[in-house]
Amino acid sequence: MSRYAYQQPLSRRGLLTGLGALGLSSAFGLTACSTSTPGGGVQEGPSEADTIKFYGNSLGEDAQKAAWQTIVTGWEKKSGKTVKPVIYPYDQAATQLALAAKSGAFNGVAQGPWQLLVPMGLLADVSDLTKDMELPQKVLDGLRVDGKLYMLPLTASGIGLVCDGRIADEVGLTNGMTVEDFATSLEKIKRQDPDLIPYAAVTKNPDLKDAVHWMWGWGSEVVTEDLKCTIGDAESVAAIEWYKELQDAKLTKAGVARTDARIMFARGQAVMYDDAPLANTFVKSNGGSDALKAAIRPVQRPTAKGLPSFNRFWGSGLACSAGKGEKTNKDFISYVAGDLDAATALYEQSALPPADAKVAARIPALQKDTFQTGFASAVAEHARLSVWDRLSTTAQIDTAIGEGVASILAGQVGVQQGLNDLRKKVETALRQK
Repeated sequence: MSRYAYQQPLSRRGLLTGLGALGLSSAFGLTACSTSTPGGGVQEGPSEADTIKFYGNSLGEDAQKAAWQTIVTGWEKKSGKTVKPVIYPYDQAATQLALAAKSGAFNGVAQGPWQLLVPMGLLADVSDLTKDMELPQKVLDGLRVDGKLYMLPLTASGIGLVCDGRIADEVGLTNGMTVEDFATSLEKIKRQDPDLIPYAAVTKNPDLKDAVHWMWGWGSEVVTEDLKCTIGDAESVAAIEWYKELQDAKLTKAGVARTDARIMFARGQAVMYDDAPLANTFVKSNGGSDALKAAIRPVQRPTAKGLPSFNRFWGSGLACSAGKGEKTNKDFISYVAGDLDAATALYEQSALPPADAKVAARIPALQKDTFQTGFASAVAEHARLSVWDRLSTTAQIDTAIGEGVASILAGQVGVQQGLNDLRKKVETALRQK
């Protein structure tokens, strides 16, 4: 049997059981400071292991498999230890991790929604791994739960605007714009070519959590540090009214998901859309022209009312189980985050720049990559984590926000009423944290 152990497809009953496990705190009666495992035993102190499990989707996806295989092989050769991958599809990560934890089988290093495991007391604090790293402090602060860091960032960036630079130059789309200037540039595009979509903004789920960075830009906190939801305040209403006005004026298009926007942009049907730092690779994978590949560039999000603009944080990282095998788990994470060959593999084969600035500076090709360096300054430097990014209900809150804003954009409910209804759903999820 291959050591690449794929999880079996879930039955409907199994899926519901796994999703039921996402209640976490109530399901297991455990807190983040617990020292007991779901099986009832006392958690062992940090120790070494000859073999560690690696839970995630990367070794099962064509776009990431080569890079991660290089990393796994490199660490095994260096450490003399063995990695046993446990692979599942990205969209099953939450369920699979919850089921592994519930069964008492979770032990090793994991990609995916680490927040779900925090209330169980299963994760190791990886703060010590950051000592010699140069990571964005605001990212570390935003990820800490009760002063502990349970996930070490490998990539730290944001969801930002990318555009066709050729058209952007013609209509004046540039960094430092106000939202009024931004809308004027979009109107110029529409006048020049009515068939073009000036801005292929996300206007339907599953990615309408994008609405959050616009609400931030208008001055709404959305959720405060003490977990009070401000959705429905004057600032968030103004932001969503503006966002809907763009759609009503046909400067954006109704019913667009991120995957749709990527295809439209690559085919030259849209001038701008929102994406992660992988945007230039999506142009290639969706058949974009060589001219567009050379012209794609990031643009700083426009500002409203003189306030700073923000992008939602986007990144990846690794968490690990505490106790048995913890020292080896952390050694693997340190290797992935800090080894030059590992970081170079992730950048060259998966277009993921390292979060550690010291490591990034040692990758010559990255320093010459104008798209990635431009994305770092225009997007990543303005990225912001949401307060709920560290909560076990993070996915539930993002889904609620997406559904709520989607109903407003579809004209099913007015902006104020829709946001008021959305606030109640978010408040319910915050109480379940």
